[in-house]
Amino acid sequence: MRLVIYLFCLCITATEVLAQPEPAKRIVALSPHSVELLYAIGAGHTIVGTVEFADTPPEALNIPRLGNYAGIQIERVVAAQPDLIIAWRTGNKTEDLTKLESLGYPMFFTQPETVSQIPIEVRKLGALTGYRDNAEALAEQLTTRYQKLLSTYQNLRPVRVFYQLWHNPIRSVGPGSWVDGLIRDCGGENIFGNVDNDYPIVAKETVISHNPEVIIIPEHSGTQTSPGSLWERWPEIAAVRNGRVTSLNGDLLHRFTPRALDGLEQLCQAIDRAR
Repeated sequence: MRLVIYLFCLCITATEVLAQPEPAKRIVALSPHSVELLYAIGAGHTIVGTVEFADTPPEALNIPRLGNYAGIQIERVVAAQPDLIIAWRTGNKTEDLTKLESLGYPMFFTQPETVSQIPIEVRKLGALTGYRDNAEALAEQLTTRYQKLLSTYQNLRPVRVFYQLWHNPIRSVGPGSWVDGLIRDCGGENIFGNVDNDYPIVAKETVISHNPEVIIIPEHSGTQTSPGSLWERWPEIAAVRNGRVTSLNGDLLHRFTPRALDGLEQLCQAIDRAR
C-alpha cells in the first residue's frame, strides 16, 4: 500500500520556481512525472539521474536510478554533478530534500494540483532548460484540449462516481485530491467528495449505500483484480446492474503529464456512458 501511495499520492502542495541564470544542462529529476515533462519539451537528454518508475518515454529507462519511494541515494546524486534538481515534496522524503538543499544545489519543486496547471508547469520547465518555444507550443496545445474537454462534459448531468484507488483495503479519493478534480472536470459527482480525507479507506456497505452509477478501477501494472470481481455480487448497485464498472489506465490518470489529458478524456467518456 505504501508503494501505491508513493505512485499515486497527489496531495496539494505549492510549486516553487527558482532563479536559474543559465539553462540547466545536468538535471536530476526525482519523480516520474518530471522526467516525462522534460522529454515532452525536448529536454530529456539533460537528465543525468532519476528514480524508480520513471518509465515514460521508453528512453527514460536508460537514465541511472538514484532512488525510489524509500529514499534518495544522496551520494549518487552528488556523483551525478547536477546543476539543477527537480524535486517532488510529496513523493520524496523530507530529510532527503533537506539534505540536498543544505548541499546548495539549485532546486525546483514541481507538483501541479490540477490538470489546468500542467501547462504552467511545462512553461516553467521550458524556462529552466532553455526550451521555451517547445514548452509554449505544448502548453498551448494542452490548454486548448483541456478547455475542449471541459466544454464537452463538465456541465452535463452529474453522474455518481466511485473511484476505487485500491482494493484491499478499499481506498477511494476525497476532496482536494487530483482524481477528485478529474471527476469534477468530467461532470461527475465523487461519492466520497465530502469526506475529511484525501484518500479515505471505505467500507463496501458505504459504497453500496451511495449507489454509484459508475465505478472506475485504475489498472496499476497488473496489481488490481478483475475490475468487476469485487462488486459483481451486488447488482443493486446501478454501476454493476448497468455494466458501468470500468477499468482505466492508472498511469494516464495519476501522473501530472500531458498524458493526463488522455486519461481525463477516457474518464469523461466512461462517465458519459452512464448519462
